[in-house]
Amino acid sequence: MRRKTFWDFWGNSKEEEEVVRRAAQLKPFTSELKMLLGNGALRAQLENSKMVSLLPPVGTNVFRHFTPGSLKEIQRCREVQEKERQKREDKNISVTIAQENPAGDLKSGKPLPFIFGDPSPEFVNTPLEDLDPFYQSQKVFIVLDGQKVIHRFNADPACYMLTAYNHVRTSAIKILLHSFFRAFILLTILTNCVFMTVQEPLEWTRIVKFAIITIYAIEVLVKVAARGFCVGRFTFLRDPWNWLDLVIISTAYLAEMVNLGSLSGFLQVLPALKLIPAIPSVKKTLGALTRVVRKMNHVIALSLGCLMVLAALELHNFMSYLLNKCVLIPSSNDSFVDHINDPANYYYLPGHTEAQLCGNRSSAGTCPEGFMCLNVGTNPNYGYTNFDSFGWAFLALLRLMTQDFWEDLFRLILRSGGQIFTINFLADILLASFSLGSLIVAVIAVAFVEQKQAETAEAEQRNKDYAEIVETLKKQEKVDGSGGLDEKPRSEREDEQRPCSPCCSAFTAIFIKWTCCDGCRPKQLLHRVVSDPFFDLFVVMCLLLNIVFMAIEHFPMTYQFAEMLIIGELVFAVIFAVEVGLRFLATGPYFFFQVGWNIFDLVIAVITLLGLHLEAFSELSFIRLFCVMRVFRLARWWPNFNALLKLIRSSLGVLRRFTLLLLIIIFIFAAMGFRIFGRDYKDKVCRISEDCSLPRYHMADFIHAFLLTFRVLCGEWIETMWDCMQVAGEPACLIFYATMVVVTKLALLNLFLALLIKSINGDHQTASEVEAQKNLQEALNRISRAVMGVKSQVLGHPSKKTGWKANLNPPDLKSDEPDQKEFLALTFVNTEEPESEVKTCDEAFKSASANGDADEEKNHGDSAAGLRKPDDRDTPAQCFCDQCYRCCPVLNMDSCPAGLKIWSNWRRMCVSVVDHKYFEAFVTFVILLSSCALAVEDIYLEKRVVLRSVLEYADYVFTCIFVLEMLLKWFGGGFKKYFTDAWCWLDFLVVLISLLSTFATLLGVPQLKAFTSLRTLRPLRLLSRFGGTKVVATTLFGVFPAILDVLLACLTLWLIFSIMGVNLFAGRFYSCVNSTWIMQDVNNKTECFMLMESNYSEVRWHNRQVNFDNVGMGFLSLLQVATFKGWLDIMGSAMDSKQVESQPEYEANVFTSLYFVFFIILGSFFTFNFLISTIIEHLKWQKAKLGATGIFMTQDQMTLYDSLKAFRQKKTQRSVPRPQNKIQGLLFDLVTKDFFDIAFTVVACIQVLVLMVGTRDESMEKLKIIFWIDFAIIVIFTAECVLKLIALRRHYFAFGWNIFDFVLVILFILGLVLEDVLTKYFILTPPFFSVIRLTRIFRVLHLFRFAKGVRRLLYVLMRSLPALFNIGLFLFLIMFTFCVFGMQHFAYVKKRALIDDVFNFETFGNAFICMFTMTTLAGWDGLLLPIISEPPDCDPDVGNCGRPVVGILFLTSYVIMSFLVVVNMYIVVILEKFNMAAEESIDELCEMFYDTWERFDPQVSGLIHSSQLSDFCDSLKEPLRIAKPNGIKVSNMDLPLVPEDKIHYLDLLLALTAQVQGMSGERDKLKASMEEKFKAHHQAINKREDDAAIVIQRAYRKHAAQSPVQTGAQNGDVEA
Repeated sequence: MRRKTFWDFWGNSKEEEEVVRRAAQLKPFTSELKMLLGNGALRAQLENSKMVSLLPPVGTNVFRHFTPGSLKEIQRCREVQEKERQKREDKNISVTIAQENPAGDLKSGKPLPFIFGDPSPEFVNTPLEDLDPFYQSQKVFIVLDGQKVIHRFNADPACYMLTAYNHVRTSAIKILLHSFFRAFILLTILTNCVFMTVQEPLEWTRIVKFAIITIYAIEVLVKVAARGFCVGRFTFLRDPWNWLDLVIISTAYLAEMVNLGSLSGFLQVLPALKLIPAIPSVKKTLGALTRVVRKMNHVIALSLGCLMVLAALELHNFMSYLLNKCVLIPSSNDSFVDHINDPANYYYLPGHTEAQLCGNRSSAGTCPEGFMCLNVGTNPNYGYTNFDSFGWAFLALLRLMTQDFWEDLFRLILRSGGQIFTINFLADILLASFSLGSLIVAVIAVAFVEQKQAETAEAEQRNKDYAEIVETLKKQEKVDGSGGLDEKPRSEREDEQRPCSPCCSAFTAIFIKWTCCDGCRPKQLLHRVVSDPFFDLFVVMCLLLNIVFMAIEHFPMTYQFAEMLIIGELVFAVIFAVEVGLRFLATGPYFFFQVGWNIFDLVIAVITLLGLHLEAFSELSFIRLFCVMRVFRLARWWPNFNALLKLIRSSLGVLRRFTLLLLIIIFIFAAMGFRIFGRDYKDKVCRISEDCSLPRYHMADFIHAFLLTFRVLCGEWIETMWDCMQVAGEPACLIFYATMVVVTKLALLNLFLALLIKSINGDHQTASEVEAQKNLQEALNRISRAVMGVKSQVLGHPSKKTGWKANLNPPDLKSDEPDQKEFLALTFVNTEEPESEVKTCDEAFKSASANGDADEEKNHGDSAAGLRKPDDRDTPAQCFCDQCYRCCPVLNMDSCPAGLKIWSNWRRMCVSVVDHKYFEAFVTFVILLSSCALAVEDIYLEKRVVLRSVLEYADYVFTCIFVLEMLLKWFGGGFKKYFTDAWCWLDFLVVLISLLSTFATLLGVPQLKAFTSLRTLRPLRLLSRFGGTKVVATTLFGVFPAILDVLLACLTLWLIFSIMGVNLFAGRFYSCVNSTWIMQDVNNKTECFMLMESNYSEVRWHNRQVNFDNVGMGFLSLLQVATFKGWLDIMGSAMDSKQVESQPEYEANVFTSLYFVFFIILGSFFTFNFLISTIIEHLKWQKAKLGATGIFMTQDQMTLYDSLKAFRQKKTQRSVPRPQNKIQGLLFDLVTKDFFDIAFTVVACIQVLVLMVGTRDESMEKLKIIFWIDFAIIVIFTAECVLKLIALRRHYFAFGWNIFDFVLVILFILGLVLEDVLTKYFILTPPFFSVIRLTRIFRVLHLFRFAKGVRRLLYVLMRSLPALFNIGLFLFLIMFTFCVFGMQHFAYVKKRALIDDVFNFETFGNAFICMFTMTTLAGWDGLLLPIISEPPDCDPDVGNCGRPVVGILFLTSYVIMSFLVVVNMYIVVILEKFNMAAEESIDELCEMFYDTWERFDPQVSGLIHSSQLSDFCDSLKEPLRIAKPNGIKVSNMDLPLVPEDKIHYLDLLLALTAQVQGMSGERDKLKASMEEKFKAHHQAINKREDDAAIVIQRAYRKHAAQSPVQTGAQNGDVEA
């Protein structure tokens, strides 16, 4: 079976899941099983069936008790086999084993296959003879538990005492497999886990602990008695999980006798691991996860290699940079050394505990007046953030890879080193984070798909066997003439077997089925009302109005506004209660409760009415929150929202084992952290807190340890690890956090992919949902028809046929009813107008002349076409539409024959100018110049008078050029062509804004000056000027409607959480603060105002800028929580909140964190997954529609891509000839040996190790040693280059690796020379030459020549470069536009939060740094606070206040756009290229085949003689090798021959790989296509037929020579 790729599985995952589900429900009935067991002829027909082959011989029972006779029979079979084997050995006959492996369906731990039926109770929990033929000659037996799961045991006596039929052992087996015993053990483990979370154990808990250990010991004794201890295949110690039991018991007793210190905390958590084997589904999931990890060896090696190389580079680039601090200039009386080492003399920003960093380069951070920049003190973050050694540099790169608080590291480096190092971080983020992260996701996805495919293949085989059995049974029944086989469908037969209680039927008939008034008129009238389309429309409108009323609640509200909301809530509660009552009365209880939405509506209506009556009781006020659940009712009429909710509902059930495993992992790490580090946090808290109070996230108790682990799961681990290392030491915390990050990320990625596959399956819509959606569509169509009818009556002419174009089902959601043809959409469209394609403005004009007279030909007919002149085909298109010509005939130039020729010539000239390539290049150049001019307009422009004047006049020139371009396109293509193109509309908008801006500047109109800032849209015109960005933009525009619809559904779910947040936290984020810290001695707002009135000027009643005071701010808060930026502050404020107008108290309401946990799971994780699946689905559809090789690639890039693919497909190539010169020949033999390359690769590794050992505090001896080692390595590599040049001559440059080595050697020498020159004549070494000097580290890439799996991953990245470049260029233009916009609006905001002298919008470079940081969603919460700041947080007189509305739209739009472009598209491209590489790449077998072929075909003809075939097959390596003697096997390969008895390499390769992997249908297609391509001119002859003909001829001649007379007579008879 061919290995499916992720995209194949993506398209068929629903069908494959259905196959697995059907296979799990297969079950033969008693009649079918009896026929299979008792009919020998029937068994003979099914001999090829895998399932039937497992059944016992005809006439024997399926299940047989294991008795002493069974043991004797096993012994007899073993003796017979031994005698047979001895006999064969005496006769030198090879032994052939019929079945080498046990049956996969009968493995221990698997359920009993359906073919065996249901065993009777007497065969459950008792020893039985093994059903697997493989074990029938081995001393084993099986036991079936109550769930019909197979358990295999050794038949030898357990512990040499207890036989298989011993009463003690059988009792132990029954106890071990009993469900109550398992439940009791699971309950004991859960109880143990509960006691793990207890902070201060009580005295009686010691007794419980001993009781739990005793239970574990009893469990071990039961297992040993049932299975045996260690001798045998299925004994106690053969299961690795049983080793855990021994460790738990032994360490528990050891801990009572010996003090194990901190190790005891780790040992106390080990029992929690017993949860995994105690829950079979979790154990199976962990096994699958382990198999995934085994397949990640190549990507792990590549990731570690890249991180090590980057860490070694940054080690030498940033060493000791983070020690640069602003130090107070000492006085003459102070000791200089003591002064600079005193932290009190460092400069600190207000509210910061870390000293301000600085640098000595022009673009680095500067010190305030009175301070100087020195390299002193310790590194930031307790000294753990630095590049002073390889270990810390590697930790920093790992931090960059996981994107955890990397913006702070970026800021520190820029302040201390300068903005030039932005390039380093750009490369690190792109390579270490995006590329490697996407590769890891791709590898896990492929491994996940392979596992799913294996399950599907097994299920398909099971379904196939079952179908074959049923078909054979039917045929046998027809032959026998019996009617024993039931012809009813399986579902009907199962329903008949389902028992039905008489009492239940009677109750349903009396109380549920209301049939007394089915024909009465009131009920019919009610049914007609509730089924009318306008009833559904009325309900939907009421729902929308109710949502609006819930969404407009805010803080603070006036009394009248609150009363209005209360009255509205009462009205809507009554309306929906009446609606539920009408539906109940119209349909009756029986049909009412069959619809799930009716039950939901009834529950919400009852709870809402109950909440209104009990609103006076404060303890029941939470019932009002259930009104928010009414938003879910929209899913009944909204398919995408329905799909999202069904995804969440179904995933919580189907993916429960993934989720449960993740919860167990979180619990284990939380408990482990609490037990290991809890005491350290309490005893050494003063190391991490000035007031010796615990931070919000710590591990001193289990609840906070759980929150900390959840925070790590969300991607934030570095800050808490700093605290842990400070209080508990570096080694233990590094190991703990590294394990926690890797395990949780891996489990989360698997859950993400499983959910991603699940999300595209969806569920079928129910009949009620389809009916509701049809009713809504019909109501809208009625209104549409009525409006159009009124319009036609008023205007006096019939209107076009219009309607609401419905989209009830997205591509991944199908309705149950096949006749559903109309779909509900959000826009009113004309059904007669075709969908236009997206083209650029220039492309539209290039086709103007070709389509110019289409309308005239339609109007005048073919006769007019015959009267045209030869040059009429070049006539431009009409300027206006047909309706314009009818309304204003003067526009038609045909009415003026004299001016027609001049007009036509003028328009032809305009078309020729617009179509000219130089004109397009000139306009593109002008757009670039105008964009650069916008980038220069920074805060320093006012001081540069000349530059400002030049830019003003240049803007006028640019505007004139753009207007001229627009006029030429208007004249050449006409208004109709211009304004029907989307890109032209963008051009028109930019020109219009430029004109308004120019008029505002010239006329001094203040009302129009707002358009000046909109000139920042000018760079967007470049999107259509570059092919790559145009492809990306067109693709994104193609999927934008689907993304918008799904995004709206996701935002609806967010609306629920936002409304709940307003009800929970509105007005509760206020606090009384003194400057920047919260005052703890104030209780409420009143006391705070009393302090303010007492002349405490710095005291104020302050609210968080991001809060839940209204739904809009709630959305902003939820966006920060969903992106995990700023969410900790929001959640901390919620945990500290009390009542409205009360002073917050530290963790006064800690359980409010559950609100954010649920939102992250439901509102963030599920919606993010749903959005990703929709984007991938529509991108796949877009790719299929465009028929492109790859998405986001231009046609030229596709051509280059095909060339690269052809280059990758390795062909046989001529070997480099050995030189005739003796010395050159010896050198040639040396450099072509494998050990030669291996030796120099080892030297390259040594070079990397030398770079890694560098540290900040190095002695002179160490520096000298490192220098001479580097010098020796350079000499060695130079000698290698010289030797290869001498030996290979001109062929040296025919290999890419040699060119790479040659360039590196030149850079080695250049860096060595320049370093000496610059060190001698300059003080500082420029960063450029430092990079040149460090390029020698790239020689280690030769390792990838020997790691083919890693090389394949690099090839995936290389093939992804064109698409990634297009995406990057598109993103750069978006970033450029946002940078210029930010400079126009936020250049003067107050420096606070993340805005400082490096991160700001004062210049284009600083703005680009901000936008680059936000591309990874990092730091946007810190940028948000200053740009939305208002008084008193800023001073409007100074002009440093922000613009809240503009700022929120500015940042949120960029965050969403960068999320869609970077996160989604990057992963999609890598995944697609990984998928294509898996389909097209040549595997290791093919490469080895080609290497061997070169020796047999030195002329590269692609053919070898058939006489060489035996030697060739013997020369191959395993597993393709066919060792001599191989004549028969070679003949059986059935190879075609071309003339001269030669064999083509492709035929031989396909034949050999077919023997290893199996010939599939895809391989047959490949072979057919290759035969057509390579052997079109050769007449193939089958080698096997040729050999057979030779053998027959020889035999015939031999027979003819022995009896010539008889043969001749026979020939004569034949001729007669």
